[in-house]
Amino acid sequence: MEDLSVLLSGVEYKTLQLIKIIKELKEENIEIKTKLEELNQTNTDNNLKIKYLAEKNTILKITNSIEGEENKSKAKLKINELLREVERCLALLNK
Repeated sequence: MEDLSVLLSGVEYKTLQLIKIIKELKEENIEIKTKLEELNQTNTDNNLKIKYLAEKNTILKITNSIEGEENKSKAKLKINELLREVERCLALLNK
């Protein structure tokens, strides 16, 4: 009978240890999920910055090419095209 009591105590101890491990893993999982959300937000922010800088780069390239042109009608067409592109981008961001 004493052997049974020792076995039962062993099982109880191991069960408590497993419960403790599960609790620790759940807490770690919550921390990891929080960190993942933060990283996803940072990634989203960085992607928006990349898009903004790419647009700015395009504008600068067009501006530099316009400065070299003497034909004002071509310059106006490029500016209008650029404005339409910016408006499309803004419309996509507002969706």
